[in-house]
Order: sequence, then C-alpha cells, then structure tokens
Amino acid sequence: MVIGVDLDNTIARYDTSFREVALAEGFISGSWKGYSKTKLRDHLRRQRDGEATWMKLQGRVYGKFMHRAEMMPGVAKFLLKCKTRNHKVFIVSHKTEYGHFDPDKISLRQEALKWMAVKGFFDPECLGIKRENVFFTDTREEKVEKIACLKCDCFIDDLPEVFQEKNFPKNTQKVLIGKFDITSASNPVIPINNWTSISNHVLGGATDRDIKALSRVLLNKSVARVEQVSGRGNSSVYKVQISEESSFALKCYPDRLIDARPRLKTEFHTFNMLHQNNVTNVPKAVENDEDFNIGIYEWIDGDPVTDPTQGDLKQAVDFVKQLYFLSLETDEACINPASEACLSGTDLIQQIERRFRILNDVKTDYPELSFFLGQTFLPLLEEIRDESYSTWPFESRECNLSKKKQILSPSDFGFHNAIRKSDGKLVFIDFDYFGWDDPVKLAADFLWHPAMELRSKLAVEWKTAMLELFSADPDFERRLEIAMPLYGLRWAMIILNEFLPGVAEKRKSAGKKFSYNFKKYRKLQLEKATRYCERVKKTVHR
Repeated sequence: MVIGVDLDNTIARYDTSFREVALAEGFISGSWKGYSKTKLRDHLRRQRDGEATWMKLQGRVYGKFMHRAEMMPGVAKFLLKCKTRNHKVFIVSHKTEYGHFDPDKISLRQEALKWMAVKGFFDPECLGIKRENVFFTDTREEKVEKIACLKCDCFIDDLPEVFQEKNFPKNTQKVLIGKFDITSASNPVIPINNWTSISNHVLGGATDRDIKALSRVLLNKSVARVEQVSGRGNSSVYKVQISEESSFALKCYPDRLIDARPRLKTEFHTFNMLHQNNVTNVPKAVENDEDFNIGIYEWIDGDPVTDPTQGDLKQAVDFVKQLYFLSLETDEACINPASEACLSGTDLIQQIERRFRILNDVKTDYPELSFFLGQTFLPLLEEIRDESYSTWPFESRECNLSKKKQILSPSDFGFHNAIRKSDGKLVFIDFDYFGWDDPVKLAADFLWHPAMELRSKLAVEWKTAMLELFSADPDFERRLEIAMPLYGLRWAMIILNEFLPGVAEKRKSAGKKFSYNFKKYRKLQLEKATRYCERVKKTVHR
C-alpha cells in the first residue's frame, strides 16, 4: 500500500508552540485564555493588521521555533505500523521555502526536515521513512499533483480543501483527521478525529508484530515474544519477553486526542518517585516515550487478587499508610491533583451532576437508560444532595480541603489493581490517575468500586483502619459518613459510561475485539447501576 500524509497539523502539532511563541513575541498577553491554534488565529485576525500578525507568527512557529512542535498523538505508532507492514509512506506538504515577513530568511522546509530527523523519521531503527520520500510544494494545486504522481492509495490531511481540489486523484482514499460537514458521493471524505482510529481504519488493529517493533525501539533489544494481558479497560498491556529470564510490561496509553490526560507521564513519574522514597511494592519504571505514548515497566509474576484475605487487606492498609507518611514529606507543588479529585463537597456533587447531564444528553437513544435516570437516579440524587451539602464540614464544603489533610492517592486503588506474588506479597499497579486528593475519596472508592465486592468483615476492617489512620483530621469521619452515599451515586454514573459516544472506540483501542457486544454489556451495566442505587438507599435509610 502507498500511503500519503500531510505534515503541518497532521503529523506535527503546534497548539502549544503557537501560544508560547505568540506570548514571547508580544502578539498576545499572558491573560489571554485560549490555547488552540484556531482560537489564536481568530483572535489575532480581529486585531489591527491582524492578518499580517498571524502570518508573521506562522513564519516564526514553522521556522525559527519549529523545534518546539510536538508529534500529533498516535501518529508515531501509525508510521511504525506502516514500516512493520512494509507499506510505502510519502509525506507531502504545502510549505513555501520561506515564511512571510521573516527578516532572517530561515528555510521552513529545512527546519521541518531537521525536526523530522530529531524525531526519528529517517532512522532505519525507528520510523524508517526515506528522506527522499518527503516533498514540499509551493501551492495546494502542486500538492495534489504530487499526490497523483505518487499514486497514493490513501492520503491523510487535516484540510478538507485539499480533498476538494478538482484534480485530486479519484482512486486515492481521502482520510481527514478532524471533522468535515461537506461530503458527497462524488467527493467522499472519511473524517476521523484521532490517529488511533485512523490507524485501525487504514491498517487494522495492532498485531504482535507491531508490539514487538515498539518494544525494540524503546528497549533497543530483540524481542522473543509478546502476549497481551487482558482486563485493562482503556489501556493495552503486553508481556514482552526478551528471554526466558527477562520480561517487561509494555503499556500503551489511550490516544491523547481521545483522552487528554498525561497518563503516561503521571504513572512513570509516580513509580520513579515511589521507589526513590522506598515504596517498593509497585513496579519499577524502565523506559518511556511520549511520542509513542508507551511506558515499559518491570514485569511482575503473580496472580490477580480475586478473593482477598485479611492478610491482603493488611497490605492494602499498610500501603495507604506509606502514602500517608510520604504525603506529609512531599513538596506539594511538584505533583498535580489526582484525576477527578474531589477536594470539596461541591466538587463531589458537581462531578455527579456533570456525569448525569452527559448521560441525560444521550438518553433518547436508549429508552431503558432514560427510565433509569428519570425514575430511579434523579429522585435519589435530589433526596441526598441538599442534605449532604448542608451537613458537610464547612472547611471543605465549597473550598478545597487544606493541603495538610490531603493524601497522595492512586485514585483507582483496590485489589482489582493488585498482583499477588508467589510469596503472598502484593504489588499495586495502575497509577496513571495518581495525585493529591481527599483521603475520604480513597477510603470510599475502595468500598464502592465495582471490581472489589469486599466481604462485609473486610469492609468493616478497612473502614476502621482508615478512621484510625486519619484520626488527626477531626472532620474525616464526618466527611466519610456524608460522602459514602454520594460516592455510591458517582459510581452508578461511572458504570454507565458504556452508553457514552466514543467509549466503544476506547475499548477497541485498548484491544477489545470489534465483535464486543456493547448492547449486552450496556444492559448488564444498567442492572449494576440499579443495584448501586438500591445500596445507596440502604445507606441513607438505615
């Protein structure tokens, strides 16, 4: 297959560098709140001589500051898959030699080639694209002529105008990264908003051969075999075996255009930080690459914790104690809040309401969901919400809980994210949501998480241990009591994520089979959410 790809805003991403350069050059003030390239362009064009300013900024970003560009999330894995499968890749860019109003006359084309070289495009051990397979044209018409000349089977671009050119080759499939509202049978365009989905559309799902290639690039070692590990909802995890004695865990995180959270950076940094502080019952971080959005970690041999014992619970409590004491000594500024942290009563209520609104927007497609939201969930939320808010301790009712009472939390902590080794010791995994949070959320989630289902005796022991550990906080017990039904409602909403647009794509990106029965799974999740509401009622009315 011959695959053509555009460069600017298709392979190279400039949103961050456009804002940084505009700020450095004095084109915007530090108070300007926009971040995307499009919003910045529109803002500048509204100013006096705005078009000229915008063109000057483009010249700076694509020239002198080209080194600040990032790779579009997911594109590196796509290009490596093309190499692994022996597809020929051409990069065809509409880029003039020099930028407008550039007194330094920096070659935009040479800067682009330098950037690609640094990113490993021309390295035969990395992406392996031939330098002579990169073409620059002065006009869009010339670009279309080059695409036709190269006889591309498909071309991927961010500008629909390219596909609307009258001479665009009829036999070349048009794949647009982004949205496109104008299409027709005579000018069919396939709009896809992320590179992971483009990769699946053009090349199919990831194979063991693809994962071996990724492993070789990151580890610089030959790989004997790879095996996908099941049970991860949004990320793909593989066991990478180098030899009989040496294996690693390779984790592919969700496409940053699907999930913008820096999950790789968070988890890799967290494991390093924990080991540096002698918290060793987590995997060691080995290697990572942000362009590939992949982390490689120590492989832990062991079994899932499906039937936790009192000994397992003690280890979980001891781990939280380690995090508690580490939190007292850690510089608060170097670690962000946990993903979806709940640092106040208002935070928690607003998160539930936001999830409800999102589900409510799609309920017309699912009558059974509509009935549940209107007849079961909303009346229960209204009953609990006002009472919880009014009785929540004043200190953190609306304002964030003071930092000295927060804890460094995995934010998805439980036996579902633990491995029991042959000696009985637990290793805790999945820290890509790690950060500062209210320990009440950690304590409550441990009890409510759908994958836990603790026996009542262990649940009581967990709660008792948490009350003792956080007894220095005089409001902890009260917050936990008030928050428990709210966290139950929050989990009822999370369980119903399967009804949301894009979730099926996340599951497929994480390695779920395309035949995955979402209709059946949604029914099961709705039944589970109903049971959660029944549990919440018992919590409130006991």
